[in-house]
Amino acid sequence: MNLLSDEILNKYIDGELNTSQIEEVKTALEKSEDDRKRFSALKMVHEKLSLIQEDEISENFTNLVMAKISKPFSIPRRQKYFIISITSIFILVCLGIVGYVASVIISSSAPQTESIQMTETVQKIGNGLISELRKLFSGNGLSIIGSVLSLAILISGYFFFEHQKQTKANLGS
Repeated sequence: MNLLSDEILNKYIDGELNTSQIEEVKTALEKSEDDRKRFSALKMVHEKLSLIQEDEISENFTNLVMAKISKPFSIPRRQKYFIISITSIFILVCLGIVGYVASVIISSSAPQTESIQMTETVQKIGNGLISELRKLFSGNGLSIIGSVLSLAILISGYFFFEHQKQTKANLGS
């Protein structure tokens, strides 16, 4: 049974025990093979750790870190234009969907008190818009929209990874 803990053995190695405790540790080490093995392992680790030299940092390390942290963050011009164009495309797609839904609602409602001529004009415009939107969101049109959105996602990914590389390079220098 081990009577000595690693903490006591480390204090023994570091010379932090009083004389009576040192005698108790020596006696326990003489009696127990397991304690001697643990002691020699801890002593070897202690010796290896004492050989390790601490890394030294330059005197202006803090200033360099603070300068990099306080550096203003700016988005490159081309990235701003890209973000604006993607946002514009997204807004146009949303407006198209809202327009489609509005035209379906308008064309399905029956005229109540408005003049028949105005209702027919609105229905013609609505039907024309609906037919164009149906063409756009079906078949080849939908494939084209999907391709454009996929291309936009790929380009977004490219700019994202370029930005990550640039940020990493700025932190490294």
